[in-house]
Amino acid sequence: MFDFKYKLFGRSKGRKRNKNLILNNLDEFDFNIKKDLNKALFNILDIGSGNGENAIYLSKLYPNARIITCEIFEDGNINLINQINKLHINNILLFKGNALQLLDELKKDMIFNQVWILFPDPWPKKRHHKRRLINHAFLNYIYNFLKDSGRIMISTDSNEYVQLMFNLIYELKHKYKWENQNYQTWNYEFLDLAETKFYKKALNSNRKSTFFSLKKI
Repeated sequence: MFDFKYKLFGRSKGRKRNKNLILNNLDEFDFNIKKDLNKALFNILDIGSGNGENAIYLSKLYPNARIITCEIFEDGNINLINQINKLHINNILLFKGNALQLLDELKKDMIFNQVWILFPDPWPKKRHHKRRLINHAFLNYIYNFLKDSGRIMISTDSNEYVQLMFNLIYELKHKYKWENQNYQTWNYEFLDLAETKFYKKALNSNRKSTFFSLKKI
């Protein structure tokens, strides 16, 4: 279905080893489909979780939820694990790989109440557009994994990606209802959301960040 199905572009490790990162119990919080999957729970998938700011935010907002992060960037995963240990969080598990691989392993089962994708790489050059995660095929595919009335939350600071989202929302209006259709509810800065690394970077560069909430019909 997808070109370069499990290929991820970019680095999986930082250019320089951060001495503040601790490598203790790096695998203790790995997500195991066979023993950790429970469809009866309020399940949240956080794709491209970065340093884990959103996962930490969601763990506090939904203390009884099961939060599964997807991130290949090793430094980000280590940072998240350090925060899990420091804050004694018990509802976050990590999948250290491609989200498409995880979804394929789950085999189109309605599992997730929410899927979060904050600031995916916009790949602005035209020749790189095929690398974008958010597209018609992906939104069609992930629809199969959402529970009834499940939601996808997406944010971006790329104007081109915003236009792409508008087009996709129109094309898939029979599958998703766009819930936040006014400026106050789509402007990330006005909302009580996680202040991720990329949100702060956009803010410092005077780029507006837009948030979309799509509900499964």
